[in-house]
Amino acid sequence: MDEKTVTKNGARLTALDGLRGLAAVVVLLHHSFYTNPEFPGAPGGGHAPVGSPMWWISYTPLKLATAGVESVIVFFVLSGLVVTLPVVRRRGFDWVAYFPRRVVRLMVPVVASVLLAAAWVAAIPQVSTQADGTWLSDSSTPNFSWEYIVKAVDLLGGDGQINNPLWSLRWELAFSLLLPVFAIAALAVRRWWIGGLALACALTWLGARAGSAELEYLPAFFVGAVIAVRLDVVRNAADRINRRWFRHPLWALLTVGSALLLIAPWLVGPEVGQIPELDPVLKGVVPIAAAGLVVAVLGWTPLRALFESRPLQFLGAISFSLYLVHVPIIIFSTYLFAGQAWYVPLLFAIPLAVLVAVGFRWLIEKRSHGWSKAVGAWASDRYRTWFGREDGEENGRRQSAPASEERVAG
Repeated sequence: MDEKTVTKNGARLTALDGLRGLAAVVVLLHHSFYTNPEFPGAPGGGHAPVGSPMWWISYTPLKLATAGVESVIVFFVLSGLVVTLPVVRRRGFDWVAYFPRRVVRLMVPVVASVLLAAAWVAAIPQVSTQADGTWLSDSSTPNFSWEYIVKAVDLLGGDGQINNPLWSLRWELAFSLLLPVFAIAALAVRRWWIGGLALACALTWLGARAGSAELEYLPAFFVGAVIAVRLDVVRNAADRINRRWFRHPLWALLTVGSALLLIAPWLVGPEVGQIPELDPVLKGVVPIAAAGLVVAVLGWTPLRALFESRPLQFLGAISFSLYLVHVPIIIFSTYLFAGQAWYVPLLFAIPLAVLVAVGFRWLIEKRSHGWSKAVGAWASDRYRTWFGREDGEENGRRQSAPASEERVAG
């Protein structure tokens, strides 16, 4: 999809950049609160007495502000949508250009973030004062060596010890390499989309129940791919709803319902873990909840205007960079202000993470866009040269990286 097509047919997708920006901030807050071992859901336990501030933050709708794992599922659904959309919108999609372009687009920022993370890790000794098993202890690297850099760069088989948000980039890369399979599957269920979404929920439930990360996370990309093939139908339905008197109550119901369904395991309370089948079932519907938020942001005019506002668009622009750089900064700040109350380092870490993300986007991410396009064009040219394809035959197939694909966060 070229820039003109994106501008003409995809302008309303701009709001999804704002949604991605908000999700990135939620992930930032999620990891910030993880530095407090008493935060419910944090590794190592975390217990909040009923009625305490931590209880209110964790087991009421306020959890939306720190629902980091759920926000990553929103990222996955958004990636499934925006990466699949050019495939189903343009005949003769240039697969030869796509694969190297996509790998460069993801891996250049990943490698840069790993090197930056290594600098933060090496800047101050990371000997945790918290008990073993807490998030800070597990995420610290007291015996740093160059092997950690190699393992972090290896998304498919490595170890993101020095920058743990890279776990989600493993699934971004896997989805990107499997895009033909996802696109074909989404097209296959175009008319039976309800069944396709139900299958995605069932696989997510099975993954959560069996402890299979592949089944738990990859179906979210498929949900986004289904939205991509049904996007015109979604927009037409939204236009019809927006001409009716009940449009605002209906959209509000979808938005609030999807948001609450996204954090449903938390609203059940800490007892959810005592009901073996309930937690996987509730996790199984999280991709559908994320899809509901995506549809609401696209369809509800006031909500779309909110996510197209300058503050949220700014956050959307730096969302991928913020996601990649924030955790090493939080850990560094925690050791820099060792001995202070748990929230004091965050007063330094959060603004610093935003500033570094702005610089990272300008220095690394924006340049990776250009490099990925150049690599894709080079691969396409080599293919035509090696296989003797005529320029005219290929002109209809070649395209630059679509603007929507370039705004993908982890």
